[in-house]
Amino acid sequence: MATVKQTSSVKTLTLGCRLNLQESDVMRAHADAAGLGDTVIINTCAVTNEATRRSRQTIRRARRENPQAKIIVTGCAAQVDPKLYAEMDAVDAVLGNAEKLHAESFKALKHETYLLSDIMQTKRA
Repeated sequence: MATVKQTSSVKTLTLGCRLNLQESDVMRAHADAAGLGDTVIINTCAVTNEATRRSRQTIRRARRENPQAKIIVTGCAAQVDPKLYAEMDAVDAVLGNAEKLHAESFKALKHETYLLSDIMQTKRA
């Protein structure tokens, strides 16, 4: 089950660990500050196959319940298989783990749909 929090017109749906809950609070504040109205941010989990399945299910449910909202997917499942999430009809944007806590990323999402760096390259640098 996803943890749901909402401020103004930005809602976060958080799956997984406590760290994801903290990150979701930061992302919601950045999205609010960037003026991303009517937005749902889904912070996914990939620790198990079941967590990944629940992430996809949560995305589809979010689209059904918020048909006009911009759906932004981030978190470990999106980082592990970004193409899968980018190709989902329910998803408007994919945001990588390296980008998700930066205010600039949410400003860029007004125009971009895919902000994801290779975390292995980032780690090696």
